[in-house]
Amino acid sequence: MKKIFILLLAYTLIFNLLGCSLDSETIPETIVAAELVDTSLSTTLVEIKLPTDTRLIDIPSDLFEMGGTTNANDAPVVSVTVSDFAISDTEVTNAQYIEFLNAAYNDGWLSVELQQVSDPCGNSEEYMIVATDAAPHSGEIYLQLGETGGCTSDGHAEHIDNKSWIRFINESFELVDEMNADWPANWIKWYGADAFAPYYEISLPTEAQWEYAAKGGYAYEYPTDNGLLDDSKANYNGDTPGVYNAEGHSVAVRSYPANPFGLYDMGGNVWEWCAGYYAIDFYLDNTSNPLNTTAGIDNKRVRRGGSWNYHAATLSSHARASDFENRGNNHFGFRAVKNLIE
Repeated sequence: MKKIFILLLAYTLIFNLLGCSLDSETIPETIVAAELVDTSLSTTLVEIKLPTDTRLIDIPSDLFEMGGTTNANDAPVVSVTVSDFAISDTEVTNAQYIEFLNAAYNDGWLSVELQQVSDPCGNSEEYMIVATDAAPHSGEIYLQLGETGGCTSDGHAEHIDNKSWIRFINESFELVDEMNADWPANWIKWYGADAFAPYYEISLPTEAQWEYAAKGGYAYEYPTDNGLLDDSKANYNGDTPGVYNAEGHSVAVRSYPANPFGLYDMGGNVWEWCAGYYAIDFYLDNTSNPLNTTAGIDNKRVRRGGSWNYHAATLSSHARASDFENRGNNHFGFRAVKNLIE
C-alpha cells in the first residue's frame, strides 16, 4: 500500500510540473480499487461499487462430478465443467443489502408499500419493497420487511430474531439494530436477489457453480471445512426433518469455519437462491457451464444449502430444492458471483 501512495505522489509531482492537476478521474481505476477493496489472499479485484466488505473468492475452472443419489430431488450424477468464476465468501448481509436498497431507491428502482400479509399465525400489514417500472421485474416484490419472526406452516410463531433487520424511515433504508449488520439478509424473494446482481454487474450463481464451490474442490458430502457436519460446523436444525425449533434463527456470517475454498455458510444459515429454473432431469453428462433458462410448469427457481430451520440432509453439497420466485421468508437469502469469462 505504501508503494501505491509513493506512486501517486510521484504522479502528482510530475503533473504539477507540467501545469496539470491530478484528480480522482485521472487516477488509474485499478489504483482506486486497490485503495477501496480488500485484495488479500485470493480475493478478486472487482468493481469498486460493490457493497462494503464484499469479498469475491476466485474459483478455478474444473471438471467435477455433480449430482447425487441420497435425496428426493437430486440431479443425476454427471460430469460437468465450470469455467473460472469468483463467488462471494458469505451470504449477502443486511448491511450490504441496505447499500443496494438505498442506491436503487435513489435511482428510482423501488417503492415501499404497506400490504396485507396472511400466514397460519394470522393476518397483519407489513411493508414490501416493490420494483418500479425502471427496475428489473417491474411490479414484483423484492423484499418483505418482516416485523415478526415468521410462522411455520402448522401455525407456530418463530423466534423474533428471524424478523427483517431492515427498515425504511425518513426516505432511507437502515438497520433496525447495528448488532445484526453482518447477519445474512433474509425475507429475500428471488426477484430481490436477481435485481441485486445486475445492479453491480455480477450474477446469481448457476446451480453448477454453487455445487462446485460448495464441494470445496474435494467432492465433500457437506460444504464444511472437512466435509463432515455437526453443530460446530453449520447453523442447521439437527438430523430429523420437520422438528419445530422455537429458538432457531440465522446468525452472523463467518460464525462457522470456511470450506477449503474459503467460503462460509454454504450449508445452513439461510437458503441461497440460484440463477436457474429447477428441473429434475436438466443436467446431462459432459456439459460445460449448464444453466437452465427454461421455466418449468410451475416456474420454480433453484435454492441451495439448507438453513437454520432445516435438517442435515438438506445441507448436503448436492441436495437440491426449489421455490416460486415470489417466495422469500425468514430463511431465504443469496450470494453472488462474478463470471470471469463472459
